[in-house]
Amino acid sequence: MAIKVHGPMMSPAVMRVVATLKEKDLDFELIPVNMQAGDHKKEPFISLNPFGQVPAFEDGDLNLFESRAITQYIAHTYADKGNQLLPNDPKKMAIMSVWIEVEAQKFDPIGSKLGFEIVIKPMLGMVTDDAVVAENEEKLGKLLDLYESRLKESKYLGGESFTLADLHHAPSLHYLMGSKVKSLFDARPHVSAWCADILARPAWSKTLELSKQLRSKKYGLPITKSRAITQYIAHTYADKGNQLLPNDPKKMAIMYVCIKVEAQKFEPVGSKLSYEIVIKPMLGMVTDDAIVAENEEKLSKLLDVYESRLKNSKYLGGDSFTLADLHHAPVLHYLMGTKVKSLFDARPHVSAWVADILARPAWAKSL
Repeated sequence: MAIKVHGPMMSPAVMRVVATLKEKDLDFELIPVNMQAGDHKKEPFISLNPFGQVPAFEDGDLNLFESRAITQYIAHTYADKGNQLLPNDPKKMAIMSVWIEVEAQKFDPIGSKLGFEIVIKPMLGMVTDDAVVAENEEKLGKLLDLYESRLKESKYLGGESFTLADLHHAPSLHYLMGSKVKSLFDARPHVSAWCADILARPAWSKTLELSKQLRSKKYGLPITKSRAITQYIAHTYADKGNQLLPNDPKKMAIMYVCIKVEAQKFEPVGSKLSYEIVIKPMLGMVTDDAIVAENEEKLSKLLDVYESRLKNSKYLGGDSFTLADLHHAPVLHYLMGTKVKSLFDARPHVSAWVADILARPAWAKSL
């Protein structure tokens, strides 16, 4: 099999390439890239894409990166395979190219911001910024007015035939159609019909099916109100399995303090770092180094407090493992595969505590 696509299927950029391959009925090998471990910034991946972003693409001795360049290569090189994705007429080709640029420079930046605020942030347990949502909904509404005008003239953006200009929208549309933003599309009949057409294509259905098959539990994210659920489980099933709550009222109080620290101090910082270092590259977005630096500093100060606490006891709540420790596991799992790990390693008691948590059999079974 000559064609190889490197990257995780949750990445819209990877999905864009896979959808094109499915449209062309081409066989390919999908090679996972562990972005949590920073493999996209290391060899051998960095030799395929020096910018360290997914996807990377191989076809024989040809290496490519940038998803839209890859889709155009596929459509041109395998023009005789599967569905035609390029117009034959030079004028129509030019029109298609215009809308490819519109998608890349106008639609995708807005769609990515909305997708992050409305879809990704809730998955990470972060608070959606309503001001950012409102600003980008307004921008999207104005942009969709232009799309509506265009789609009154032709069934697709490039003319009467489905082309790459339409296909490139599919990943963002997929995420946005499951959110309140769908109403902006529904309010414009030609745009709404165009969306439905794109997302109903067999090649896109096959892309989603592949994504579903390959989705690993290790990319799961903490659910909203999860801490209330864990406390319910620990109290209700106190006689089952491992004890996760102290029996002593004073130790119980200390544990609850530490649970609050994790929820209000550790998790917000950890989630921002995870998003910038792990999630953004998966979405084909650029990591904000200023935000990373700001939150690394916050995390460092917080870990100094943890180090002082863990000099006095093996775990945060005392000498027994409790929910206060367990609640840290998901974010620790993400951060330990990034450069941020050095902040934990620099503090011996924190480092030992992290290793203990992530080595627990129950956590291994959760991955």
